[in-house]
Amino acid sequence: MEYNYKYGRKITAQIKEGRAIHEELESEINVPIILQPRNYPDALYRDLYRSYMALLSLHENGRTREISIYGSINGYTVVGKIDELQFKDGDITMLEDKTKQSDTIPSESQSLTHKVQIMVYKKMADDIISGSYGFQNFEKAYHTDGMALSDEFKRQLDALKVEKNLQEVSKMAQKFFDAFASVGKIGISLNIRYINQFSGKELKLYKFDYRKEEMDGITKYILKYWNGERDSMPVPENEQWKCNYCVFFGKECRVWYKQKVL
Repeated sequence: MEYNYKYGRKITAQIKEGRAIHEELESEINVPIILQPRNYPDALYRDLYRSYMALLSLHENGRTREISIYGSINGYTVVGKIDELQFKDGDITMLEDKTKQSDTIPSESQSLTHKVQIMVYKKMADDIISGSYGFQNFEKAYHTDGMALSDEFKRQLDALKVEKNLQEVSKMAQKFFDAFASVGKIGISLNIRYINQFSGKELKLYKFDYRKEEMDGITKYILKYWNGERDSMPVPENEQWKCNYCVFFGKECRVWYKQKVL
């Protein structure tokens, strides 16, 4: 994370493959919405609009994918994207997809960051549904009042028959938060699905229950870094294998780098 900020995020082939699978899964469930943003307000509106439409289809279709999620944790603005919500027999389940290059079952250390990610999403969703984070918080954090959509983007919205009075970031944000708050309670059972990025085969479905006490402990530890109370930490020595998949390994980062002997 620290190197991403210092040197810029690098997109690897694995990340590209993972994105392609996510797009394929989304197209199987959600009606494709093609919008080409010209500026930041356009891009934010697109994410809100797509997520709003996805939420509207949940109860009818029983599933929906790629829902943007916004929130705040101890004063820090947080944003993410829920891979999938499933609705069955009145219950809503949250699911996160992760791709792998081989059929090997992920270890506990591999699953830890994925577990934390979906737990954060669950907390953010609970905050929206309970009303502790909503449109007013979002409007203040993102300064949506001063945002203006480009004329070209508005023409695209006209083509999609989006009402003129909804062609503002604030208006669409209000619709999104209203829809999310009324979607219903999301269950404590969280699912992480591991998929082979080449074959698309499901490798494992990892299920666990969300516990607020565990989430509070994780948040407390993580925020020590963001509050400047501790330095960033490398992976443990017994997890050096992770370095082989890191774009900074042996370059900007040499913590566990072993120079080859010629």
